[in-house]
Amino acid sequence: MLNLAVEQSDSVLSADELAKREGLRARKPYVAEKLANIHAMEERGEISPIIRLEKSYLCNFQCTHCSAEYYMDRHMEKVLHVKDERKKIDLEDIRKLSKEADELGLARFVITGGEPLVMRDLDEVVAAIDPEKHYVILDTNGWFLDDEKAKHLKEIGVEKIQLSLDSFIEEDHDNFRNKKGSYKRVMRAIDAALDAGLNLILSTVLVKGRAKTKEFLEMCQYCTDKNVGLYVSYAKPTGSCTDHPEFVIEKEDADVLRQLEKDYKVFTHMTPSYGSHKGCITVKGIITVTSTGEVTPCPYIDFSIGNLFETSLKEVLDRGMRNPWLGPHRPDCLIGEDPKFIKIHTEKTAGATHLPLPWGEGFSDNDSLTD
Repeated sequence: MLNLAVEQSDSVLSADELAKREGLRARKPYVAEKLANIHAMEERGEISPIIRLEKSYLCNFQCTHCSAEYYMDRHMEKVLHVKDERKKIDLEDIRKLSKEADELGLARFVITGGEPLVMRDLDEVVAAIDPEKHYVILDTNGWFLDDEKAKHLKEIGVEKIQLSLDSFIEEDHDNFRNKKGSYKRVMRAIDAALDAGLNLILSTVLVKGRAKTKEFLEMCQYCTDKNVGLYVSYAKPTGSCTDHPEFVIEKEDADVLRQLEKDYKVFTHMTPSYGSHKGCITVKGIITVTSTGEVTPCPYIDFSIGNLFETSLKEVLDRGMRNPWLGPHRPDCLIGEDPKFIKIHTEKTAGATHLPLPWGEGFSDNDSLTD
């Protein structure tokens, strides 16, 4: 499957994966060639991160664990009593980002938010990214993903769906998502995506202690039986989880999950893929572009490494790789497992009205791992 992994020799791939790649090569040879070049780029010491694009934070859910809650207008206005008057990215900005990314050999965009399927200009956003030049993924809660919508997404150039499922127990999922009926909608969306010919992975949040439960093992088995990857995101002390410290995983949870990866079709952002052993993928494997043009090195780190209205994408990436927290290889998750960084991040973001903290207030050229 085409997930967060890099490309490598076809000899290590399953027949199903080979068929998918051959289909992509036939339809979009330029995109397929860029994906195939990622491994070579990394061998040369270059990086090829996925770009998560958060153009809008509008959402029909208000999830208990949402990492983007503090970025949303509803939070700023109702809770903090402030308005976000910063400049917002538009379609022309996305076209510019697409061009810069293409010139750097980057190949993958994830449209996220918020909930992309409530965006009125979603079709225009996909076109601005340009699905003939980039592999386009949509990250959705599945509420609006029926057969008609799935077929439409495929037609406009979306290649893959990342669909959230936070418990294999219907009531627990609905409670976690604060939306009754959301479990049934996700299960409907799974079939709709597959029937439309979209690549699919499910994503789920791992909270403390969940890795050892019967429910989680059943979800792992379901995905393995269905030949659908399960992407597991750690609950981290950011976003809405700052109000739920009991959710935040411990090292034992991560260790249990790493053992499960050996038997099930389950992976995390830390999982080695097709010969790539990035460790923590901050900057190297992923970046997030917020609605205000800020670039963060991880969806869960509220420190910017630069603003695209002021700094080119190349310089932002170079800056991130020079940063000693982000650039070096590290075997642990920076925001999920490093107590020192978690303490710094919590203290600096406490009371902030606008996130992420801009370059110089969170990350800066003065960072050191030995302070």
